Amino acid sequence: MIDAIDAVRVKGDSVGGVVTCIVRNAPRGLGSPVFDKLEAELAKAALSLPATKGFEFGSGFAGTVLTGSEHNDEFYTDNQGKIRTKTNRSGGIQGGISNGEIIKMRIAFKPTSTIGKKQNTVTRGKEETELLARGRHDPCVVPRAVPMVEAMVALVLVDQLMAQYAQCQLFPINPALQEPMLLPELEPVSVSL
Repeated sequence: MIDAIDAVRVKGDSVGGVVTCIVRNAPRGLGSPVFDKLEAELAKAALSLPATKGFEFGSGFAGTVLTGSEHNDEFYTDNQGKIRTKTNRSGGIQGGISNGEIIKMRIAFKPTSTIGKKQNTVTRGKEETELLARGRHDPCVVPRAVPMVEAMVALVLVDQLMAQYAQCQLFPINPALQEPMLLPELEPVSVSL
């Protein structure tokens, strides 16, 4: 990857790339079947990052050429008695809800627009001209994108865990934190003119 990026950099150009994000041991049941679908929230977070142009889960666009019988993730019970899927073409999310399998997504990043080659443009006065960018510019955003993708995915999963807890009491309740909130007592206000 470093050699490919460097070869483009010395030519004054840039290149895009794809970040694959895999989440192991994601809890089952995160997300919602209509609003706040887990894949929609993850896509929204990832596509909010600069330079993103594409997003897919599991088989992604390749799944569009399969039939339903080829693409379906059949369920089975494994040796430990856990319900699993034989394949993971859905990328760990079915019907907007995590199914306990590995969540797999890919995010595509476009090449950096600011490059060291002359480019044609138009001025505010609508005159055609050439632009040559100066300064330091990344020939590829993908190396910087990896920690940003990881952070966005972590934020979405924590948000979904908090929603799951609030709705379904997923985690044990700490009675000390569940006391009713007491309102402060207010003293009468005196007004003088």
